[in-house]
Amino acid sequence: TGLAVADLPQQGNIDIFGNVNAPGNVVVGGAGKTPVVQSIVRCLQQFGYRPGVVSRGYPVSPKRPILVRPESSAKAVGDEPLLHAALGVPVVVCADRVAACRELLARHADVNVIVADDGLQHYRLFRDIEVEVISQERGYGNGELLPAGPLREPRSRARECDLRITTAWNPPSSGYKDGNHHVAVRKLQKAYLLTDPSKIVSLLHFNNSRPYIAAGIANPRQFADALKRQGIDGKLLAFADHHDFSWNDFATLESRPILMTEKDAVKCKPFAQSNMWVVPMSVHLAPQTKRKLLDKLSAITGHRLDMRSLEEGEAAQHEPAPKKHESQTA
Repeated sequence: TGLAVADLPQQGNIDIFGNVNAPGNVVVGGAGKTPVVQSIVRCLQQFGYRPGVVSRGYPVSPKRPILVRPESSAKAVGDEPLLHAALGVPVVVCADRVAACRELLARHADVNVIVADDGLQHYRLFRDIEVEVISQERGYGNGELLPAGPLREPRSRARECDLRITTAWNPPSSGYKDGNHHVAVRKLQKAYLLTDPSKIVSLLHFNNSRPYIAAGIANPRQFADALKRQGIDGKLLAFADHHDFSWNDFATLESRPILMTEKDAVKCKPFAQSNMWVVPMSVHLAPQTKRKLLDKLSAITGHRLDMRSLEEGEAAQHEPAPKKHESQTA
């Protein structure tokens, strides 16, 4: 993930972007990049910035910029951009992230920070802040470059990033000595019904139901293991990352609950059934992590922030609020 922040000009050309924040991975997939991007966007919103997001829109990767709209489908813009748009920020997808930035600013001139989802290796895009996201459980694998290993770039590339975030289900108590290296805790949230998002239940609801666990993400087993730590022992249905779900994937299953990630759920909405439950995953950024990011951003923009509200906002970000039409029912 690459988060690039730039001081966007109020007028004139945009050949050089002002604030671009580029979160990305040196390692291929499974690090928790999407929830990290969402946590960064929430943090920026909390402190008065007006962020927008640009994304490749994988696996679609459109050649021309597309503004994500409420009615957009995952087939048209990809799955992750739909999750970002749900935060109430403008999102543009395009294989060319520079073109995406231009379109974003042309449509939303009030945006003053651009978050480039998975922008670390998109070198045509200028960025002010780079954020590496890595999984504690997986790390850098065997340390070899593709195809011999999982690395997109040499491991030394990570040391060039302004902020390095290790996502962890069970974070180390000692932390890291490197001042740019931070730990972010990954957590599963309450589940909501895909056909009726206002119906929200504790994960304890599924402890004895032997649910199916459907996952078309980089590491399906990681999702199943996280549920197992919550006492949910189900049957894993593992699909390829960004799998294009259809009803045929579920047609022959027994009538038991089906648990899935938010990323997969956006592709299952067209054929949603009353036994399909969505389990959101959040990444909790510690106050010192947010402070590091905001300090770097303030140094670029000159925007002075009242950091006294950091602890207060920290509680609000700990568990994402339900969508506007949702209500807590269980």
